[in-house]
Amino acid sequence: MLGMFDPATLEFQWRYMVHADARVLDASRSVPDEGYDRDQRISLGSIHKLLVHCVFSQETWLARLNGLPNPPSIDVAGVPRGAIAGRWAAVHQEMLAFAAAQTRESLESVLRFTNSRGAPFELSTGACMLHVADHATYHRGQLNSMIKLAGGTPSPVMLYTFAVENGQGREGWSEKVK
Repeated sequence: MLGMFDPATLEFQWRYMVHADARVLDASRSVPDEGYDRDQRISLGSIHKLLVHCVFSQETWLARLNGLPNPPSIDVAGVPRGAIAGRWAAVHQEMLAFAAAQTRESLESVLRFTNSRGAPFELSTGACMLHVADHATYHRGQLNSMIKLAGGTPSPVMLYTFAVENGQGREGWSEKVK
């Protein structure tokens, strides 16, 4: 469907995603190592494994969106807890640059890629970008639950609070609601 994707909306969505990812990563720092590494039987098991998955997934989608092959799989155990923030910040910077460069035409372009199991897919760039944002939201919800269960403090990562913080609205109003 031509004209379905708006570059400004997708860029806003990705800016929110980067903001919310950073907040949930900050929240994960409130969890001691034992709780951080404990298998909670949610998603990939531990907070660490899920955070590494989130970073690696975004790296993979960014490579695909740039027409590059999937990066080699990552050894989760080989990624130290302290290395996640720097790696994710670098990925986020590249993602924001990619989003800022999109046009209506580029968002409609067809992306051909293979998934992690080697199955071929075709999807528009705009749909891929929406998927990346959706995937991140899904896992941030899981991470916040895992952080709380491990004794940490979850992060408020709702889009509407980001929108208010960025001048897209305000909290409260002065008129009576009828």
